[in-house]
Parts: sequence; structure tokens; C-alpha cells
Amino acid sequence: MKPIWREPYIICNLIFAVVLAVLLAYFGIFSSAADYPVHAVVSGTLTSTGLQRALSALVHGQADVALQLNPHSVRVFVFIVSQLLFRLIFSLIYIFAANRRRRLIIADAIISTLLFLWAFAPMAARQMIEGLNN
Repeated sequence: MKPIWREPYIICNLIFAVVLAVLLAYFGIFSSAADYPVHAVVSGTLTSTGLQRALSALVHGQADVALQLNPHSVRVFVFIVSQLLFRLIFSLIYIFAANRRRRLIIADAIISTLLFLWAFAPMAARQMIEGLNN
């Protein structure tokens, strides 16, 4: 039997959790537009315009500022934070409830997909509508 840390589900959760934690740290460290090492490479207005600054504002507890910068930022922030928590919680359940692993993976996939759609579909739909109008 291989060690639990070699299970693909645990490896994927660990990688995803590290990426999400680094992303949150990035938004916590860089708090103004002048500080960001990554800048926009497109011109024009997109539904994601201001999202970096808005997510930084949310990390710093400034929800009102975040909503002014990007109305979709709270949904994206909830997705990022909840996925970080889910990766940790679901990994623990996977480790300690070996007889329920298949159901856990299916539930994780369904919950994560629905949360992703809730977070990003409004932004994508708005961008598509604006693209059709232009």
C-alpha cells in the first residue's frame, strides 16, 4: 500500500492549496496598482478590469472599495478562499474516511464546479454580452 501523500487526490489538493495560498499572499502583499508586478496586457475595458486591486482590497478587509473596483470581486474572492478551505477539509476527510473516498471525490467535483460557475459565469456572461454589443 502506497503512502497517503502519494495518492493523486491528495497531491492535486496540495498543489491547488499552495497555488491558492500564494495567490492570496500576492493580493495581500501588493495593495496598490503601482505595486503590482503584473499589469494589464490588453487595452479597453473588460469585466475583469480592476479585479487585482479589488481582490487586494478584500484581503485587506475593504469590501466597499473592492465592489467599486470590480462588482464581481466578492464572488471570485469567495471562490478562492472556499477552495483553499475545501482542499484542506476534503484532504482530511479523504485520509480519515477511506471507505467514502469515491463519494467524496464526486461531491468535491460537483461542489467545486457549481461554486466555480457561481463565481465566474456572471463575469463571463457580461463580457460576452458586451462583446456582442460592440
